[in-house]
Amino acid sequence: MKQEANIYEIAKEAGVSIATVSRVINHSAPVSEKSYRRVMNAVQKLNYVPSGTARSLSKSTSNSVGAVIPDINNPFFPQLLQGITRIADERGYNVILFNTDESSQREHQVLRSMREQRLSGIIITPVSAEDELTQRSLHEFESLGVPVVLLDREVDGANFDRVITEDDQGTFDAVNTLIAAGHTKIAIITGPKTSRPGHERLKGFLRAMQQAQLPLPQEYIRDGDFMVERAYEQTMQLFRLPDPPTAVFASNNFPPYGCLRAFSKLRLRVGRDISLIGFDDIDALGWLNYNISVVSRDVPEMGAQAMALLLGRLEEDGASREGRRCCLPTELILRGSELLCGGKAADAAPSMI
Repeated sequence: MKQEANIYEIAKEAGVSIATVSRVINHSAPVSEKSYRRVMNAVQKLNYVPSGTARSLSKSTSNSVGAVIPDINNPFFPQLLQGITRIADERGYNVILFNTDESSQREHQVLRSMREQRLSGIIITPVSAEDELTQRSLHEFESLGVPVVLLDREVDGANFDRVITEDDQGTFDAVNTLIAAGHTKIAIITGPKTSRPGHERLKGFLRAMQQAQLPLPQEYIRDGDFMVERAYEQTMQLFRLPDPPTAVFASNNFPPYGCLRAFSKLRLRVGRDISLIGFDDIDALGWLNYNISVVSRDVPEMGAQAMALLLGRLEEDGASREGRRCCLPTELILRGSELLCGGKAADAAPSMI
């Protein structure tokens, strides 16, 4: 018999979630009599026959969810996992970790392999918002009754549930703090423009500079990739300019390492010769007595909210295809690195070395 509909259409017709449709079709978990009748009526009405792929994937699902992260070496992502696993443990779910090493190719391989992992749902921080193959793969999972939640980053044109933070506003507040300290020459080490955080943080930076009507040479906008080496190279380039900045905003938690390495090479001291604000905290910098001001987020709570959204999709009995969006606030933590020589930034432009 020809398959005339997919699991999404069955869920919409029956007025239940795709997870409920999957339970009914595969007898994988009990549902209410009312939901069962709705699903079976929709199956008959739409002449639906599950594909072999759908049956094999759905029948083998378990209480395991996949967490796909781009960089296990970045302390930000283990903190996300803390929040994910805390909620998963409370609800009896196992978490299987997949690391993509910030590689789209690796991400594609991971998503292919996950088809055989007996997963009930997926939480993913995608490498790029513009990757069409990743988008198609994630849609395929959802069409088979495996819900997807995006965490911190997004996928263009997709309507998945997601957990994000106020990156634009957090950056805007940080740059305004530098301006209030007297800085007029402020540079940024950006993140990848193909990622939502990189794009949003650059937007917040530009908004603050434009609102203050400050000049912004194109040379002050340095393309970064959220990595240490790139930040080091771009910081060195900044201070080869005839008129270098007095402050730098680093768009992630790793770039400050690169900035500080460059400052050390150039013999520039934070708080005396140059100001610096980062995004996301790094405990190790505090251990090394680098008191860097940062835009901070409750990272474990981000992971916890993502797991809560996923459980909502797995356990709900009312269908809604509209993607749910959880946006958490940021907090600006000032430790003095935003200041120069008692706050007189205009008189403290770093000299060339």
